[in-house]
Amino acid sequence: MNPELKPATAVTRAEILAGLRMLGLKPGDLAQVHSSLKSFGRVDGGPDAVIDACLDAVGPAGTLMMPTFNHGQREAYETPECIFDIKGTRSVNGLITETFRKRAGVKRSFHPSHPYAAFGPLAEWLIAEHLHLDCFDARSPLGKLCAMNGWIVLLGCGMNACTAVHVAQTIYGMPCVGQRQNPWPMRDPKTCSVNTGWTVIWRDGACPFEFEPVEKRLRERGQFHEIKIGDATVQALRGPHVITAAVELCHEYCPTCKRRPILATGSAAL
Repeated sequence: MNPELKPATAVTRAEILAGLRMLGLKPGDLAQVHSSLKSFGRVDGGPDAVIDACLDAVGPAGTLMMPTFNHGQREAYETPECIFDIKGTRSVNGLITETFRKRAGVKRSFHPSHPYAAFGPLAEWLIAEHLHLDCFDARSPLGKLCAMNGWIVLLGCGMNACTAVHVAQTIYGMPCVGQRQNPWPMRDPKTCSVNTGWTVIWRDGACPFEFEPVEKRLRERGQFHEIKIGDATVQALRGPHVITAAVELCHEYCPTCKRRPILATGSAAL
């Protein structure tokens, strides 16, 4: 058979759940999932089957969270003015996250560029007060999850999707990101009035230790768990392990790094 015509691997909800169990997830756990649907090959039931498998893994007593960021990308918005709307602004983190945020009972944090969606007993607590914090503050949804020893699960998207690294950088106080320096219009869900929220100004180049050095350190410590589910390489990490390794690397790299927020060089961007 021509390898280009090879049928896509079919993966079921049960197989995804079995893989998550092998990685260590169990009922009652708290987990953030980053995802790529196409990485599996073909999933019977599409994105809903992946979400259901993740919910099965943590059970009714557990809580599932996903990034539903827009990153300021215009295609995420319903209005040409790019006004953030908690119900209407789409996630650009893949079809699984976009499907998840639309589900009944899912809660979404009110943040102009980096909102999270969560479902489960801890959902309300996770998303609370995100608007008034740095994107990846220790008290942000992801910061809270890491503090609670939550899982970071990477479904076919690799370590460069692991935003827990940014929590570590924020805790360290990295000088290359301008926290809450970028104004962004937001629609109040109660009054429909448009107000100003504040988000991050990103650095003017690549960080020297995102993300391969963090992965290398975690692998050396036996804290990087990896299997195949269908065609997808799936990893599971404990949030505090990521934070510890990334803060260590901040201490090694940041004092001599010349990266600074983009606006400091004269150009504007998120």
